[in-house]
Amino acid sequence: MNITAETHGHAVILNLEGELNEDSLSVFDEAVSHYFTRREAVDLILNLARVQFIDSAALERLVDLHDTLQENLGQLKLARPEDNVRQILELTRLNGSLPVFDDVPEAVKSGQP
Repeated sequence: MNITAETHGHAVILNLEGELNEDSLSVFDEAVSHYFTRREAVDLILNLARVQFIDSAALERLVDLHDTLQENLGQLKLARPEDNVRQILELTRLNGSLPVFDDVPEAVKSGQP
């Protein structure tokens, strides 16, 4: 898994590439921790345009991360999920509890006052 990051005011955008699965969660966790242990941002936007697959361990991590961010008055947002990932989110019904956006700018704007 390759991860690059951008900061847009209140939000960090993590651009993910590869599979988000049990094997790549340590890299994902490290990227998330880098920004949120220092309180550099409130919201986390995951750009999923280049993620081909997401497994149950990663889905569980996203739900936990969503809950943690909400407790700290932040949000987890998913942007541009690829068709396979979108289907997984729909089958698991997580698209109803995790905000999903068609593009990154829309996700950024959704959290601005």
